[in-house]
Amino acid sequence: MHLVAPRALAQDESEADPEVVVITEPPPQLEPPPAEPAPAEVPPAEPPPPPEKPEEPLGHLRVGGGIGFGFSTGFISIGISPQVSYIFKRIVEPGLAFRYEYAKDRLPIPEVTWHTYGGSLFVRIFPIQQFFVIVEGELINTGWKQGGFTSGRRTYGNLLLGGGLVMGVGKGAFVATSLKIAVFRNAFYPTAFPIISIGGGYAF
Repeated sequence: MHLVAPRALAQDESEADPEVVVITEPPPQLEPPPAEPAPAEVPPAEPPPPPEKPEEPLGHLRVGGGIGFGFSTGFISIGISPQVSYIFKRIVEPGLAFRYEYAKDRLPIPEVTWHTYGGSLFVRIFPIQQFFVIVEGELINTGWKQGGFTSGRRTYGNLLLGGGLVMGVGKGAFVATSLKIAVFRNAFYPTAFPIISIGGGYAF
């Protein structure tokens, strides 16, 4: 019988155990994922340009007409006058007018009547809104009848000066009144009687 010493047995058992390995180094670091590129800077958007204001027209076309009447001692006249004009910046208004007038003078015996046709160029000037002064050059053709006698027709020119008022009564519509006096005397304008006109029209 062979006995093994306890010491020797203990030594053999320690040699049979595997060695314990102690790790002193840190684990390898993982590489970080590649960083995404920073987005490119977008320049600030420019503000949109302001909307263009529509160009204001120089003025407006006016189409209208008037009914006129004049009077003096024993004399009366009634006429119609279609007109077309263009007002610039609400200050200056040149225009063209046509005219028909019937007149009667009761002082002579027998009385005298006229039928008159004509045309004129005028300029209205508005020193303040609505109120105007007018300068009008007129050329007329007229003839008269007295009893059974009829005159030949004659042509006269004259200069009319006056003023008036224009008032709007709706979108584009207006009424106007004026008073004019003939500067020169002739067979058609023997006196400086006033010519009063009332009319209206439309501005485009």
